[in-house]
Amino acid sequence: MIEASPFSSLDHATSFARQLWFNQSRIQSWLDAFSGQSHLYRAIRDAPASLMRELLFWDQKYWAKFGFEFITSTELWFTQKILDEAKTRYENTLLVELDIASHEEFKLMEHGLERLWDRLSRAKIQEASEEPGEVVPDSMEKEDVVSSDGSDEAVSASRNGSMLSYDLNKTPEDNEYPYSGMSPGKKNAWHLAMWATKYLNP
Repeated sequence: MIEASPFSSLDHATSFARQLWFNQSRIQSWLDAFSGQSHLYRAIRDAPASLMRELLFWDQKYWAKFGFEFITSTELWFTQKILDEAKTRYENTLLVELDIASHEEFKLMEHGLERLWDRLSRAKIQEASEEPGEVVPDSMEKEDVVSSDGSDEAVSASRNGSMLSYDLNKTPEDNEYPYSGMSPGKKNAWHLAMWATKYLNP
């Protein structure tokens, strides 16, 4: 994905990831992605005491049968739902369960891509809001910036800029990201590398 970036849209990135995951990745790549993130075991920390022992039991039982960790896109705090799901899926054959697990893993990847794309979009808006322009003195609280060329796009971008990630008490240099100076394409690649490290290599 890093080599193929930058992507024109979130749909483009997701479509590429889907093709890569389901049609070009080896099963071993799926198993590597599954490893080290058993959702049954992780759900224990949010489970009531009455479910902890049962979650651990089915975590071990599932792994003993299939040889890989239980993966689900269900939120971890829905412990009873996760437990019921594990009991149902335990009855599957290996091939059926491998297919289900791969789709559940991809749902997690989609969520990761959505969060990544949101951060990239906010970063681009912030960069646009920092372009040289004429600041209207009485409109600072509204985050209105009039571009030197007066374009509506610049005004819209500045209004939507994320002020939560930009400290007005710091200089522009102090607000720079670690990848300052990179081209847009390299920034995308950097973000995708960070995402891949977190979600594909747990």
